[in-house]
Amino acid sequence: MFKLNFKRVFAFLFAFILCFGCIDVYADDGGYTIDDYKVNAIYHSNNTIDVKEVIDVNFSSYRHGIYRNIPETMYVNRDEKYKLNIKNITVMNDEYEVDYDSGNRVIQIGSEDYTIIGPHTYTLTYTIVIPEDYHSDLDFIYYSVLGNNWDTTINHFSFDIQFEKALTEKEMSNIEVFSGNLGNQSNDLNVQPIITSNSIHGDGYNIGAKQAITIFGKLRKNYFVGAKQTTSKVPFVFLGLAILFGLYSLVRCLLLKKTHITPIVNFYPPKDMDPAMVGTIVDESVDQEDLMALIPYWASKGYLTISETSDDLILTKVEDHEPPVLNHQKKIYKGLFKYKNSVKLSKLSSNFGKAMNDAKEALNNEFSGEKKLSKIDHGFVTTVLSMICMILCILFNSRYSIVDNLVETILATFTFVIMMVLCFSMAASNVFEKNKLATIKKVLSLALVLIVIYFIYRQTQSIVSIVSFEFMMIGIVVTTLPILFSSRFNVVSDYFKSVAGDLLGFKDFIEKAEVPQLERLSAENPSYYYDVIPYAMVFGLSEMWTKKFSTIPLAQPDWYDSYYSDPYTSYFYYRMLTRSMYEPIHQNLLDYQTEQMKSTADSMGSSFGGFSGGGAGGGGGGSW
Repeated sequence: MFKLNFKRVFAFLFAFILCFGCIDVYADDGGYTIDDYKVNAIYHSNNTIDVKEVIDVNFSSYRHGIYRNIPETMYVNRDEKYKLNIKNITVMNDEYEVDYDSGNRVIQIGSEDYTIIGPHTYTLTYTIVIPEDYHSDLDFIYYSVLGNNWDTTINHFSFDIQFEKALTEKEMSNIEVFSGNLGNQSNDLNVQPIITSNSIHGDGYNIGAKQAITIFGKLRKNYFVGAKQTTSKVPFVFLGLAILFGLYSLVRCLLLKKTHITPIVNFYPPKDMDPAMVGTIVDESVDQEDLMALIPYWASKGYLTISETSDDLILTKVEDHEPPVLNHQKKIYKGLFKYKNSVKLSKLSSNFGKAMNDAKEALNNEFSGEKKLSKIDHGFVTTVLSMICMILCILFNSRYSIVDNLVETILATFTFVIMMVLCFSMAASNVFEKNKLATIKKVLSLALVLIVIYFIYRQTQSIVSIVSFEFMMIGIVVTTLPILFSSRFNVVSDYFKSVAGDLLGFKDFIEKAEVPQLERLSAENPSYYYDVIPYAMVFGLSEMWTKKFSTIPLAQPDWYDSYYSDPYTSYFYYRMLTRSMYEPIHQNLLDYQTEQMKSTADSMGSSFGGFSGGGAGGGGGGSW
């Protein structure tokens, strides 16, 4: 059997590397060198520079020409950067094209139809527009006369900078020259500048590839007058709008009175509302549990019977009983018994899932028009507008680029949306359940706001920031307060108020009823437990209701055949509802929703096509 000798493999690789390490490797000089490079510049008092470059090139192999990259961003340090405008580009006596690439203005000189070899002189001119600086106490010059991205050697380089406005003695002494590799803070190329009040001259010799020469100097404040403005009014406009909308929303929510419903004592379920309707009123939402409560409701009303086996539940339609008449009830009833009079819950078809969805829509339609449960006050809209304006203020709060503020903007957006969801969920219509999580939700909201404040503080401490931290905090506070009270913008209707008192009294009774009282009611109506539990389900109190009847003898109804043996108790029925009924129906609905999503995904996929090279990324490049 072959056995790999790792020692021999490593020895071979080591020898291989040593052999190739002895081979001389020569860098490609791009097929040319620069014999002489002259830069003549006029530094105007409005912080623009007119530049003329004369480049004597010697091509050692055939080339079409050269290209010149001029950065459109000036970096002073990590936190201070400026957008430059490169304009008025011309090239004398040669064809050229101007393009953009990776933040550079690219001047491509030469012709695709011709190549050149030997010496050639290129002359180009352009203007650099530098915006006003961000400093309140000084101006400065920061001019890279030779960039660090030339890929060949330069035998001689010279520069001549003329200043439109004269320098003072102090300013002349502040002028420094940095040369060498990128980021170097010394003068490695030994450039000796000649500085006067109106000019700077200098030379460099035998300059290697990727070497730079930069002039830096601090100047008096207002040395430059009329420079391009960097401060934008946009963030101030959005901040002002955020404050105006926020203040209006805050006043609006304080004027809206919180809904108070007085419970009316009630021992019996409402005669004109089934449990699905009650469940919808309770939280203004049609839930699966609301619709599933119709099954025990129908059983107690004589529409169907329930038979329990060891692993399934069988529902049987009562033939001599009129079917339900309400639209949402009819859809579910037909979904159960569309093809047969008896159905096992584990064998429910996808038609039942569709029936449940249709019933949801029908029940939503039931509570519309005069029976609409609530409306959203327009203060909610102004709160959202305040949020949007504050987010835009954070986004545009930069003299350089909105990309710098994306982290703060995304965080603020996430925070405001989460706050709105948390706080609006404590809606005024939620009178049926004391929101025990209300305090936690508000504390979490405030914690998220504090995180946003920290990031905004970090943002506004940057020299690139436009709006100060103090003004940003006013906007954040004014925007946040109406969000915290946003639940008040959900204003309940007169119809809701007309039915909520009875329902709230009935819910309170289910929750607080004493056993002796329940014994008396059961004695009057032996099916009292079964009549009430569908409503207890939508109130979220079915387990509590069942516990109250644990010591009260219950007769097993004739429409329910329990799998468990005597003695029969309320727990048998409760177990059937929560396990044997709930689990298979819930699984059927989950399967139906998954099937619907898959169908939607398939239809979307069929409308799209692909091709080689498509999608994100890609691109390429080469030499000229």
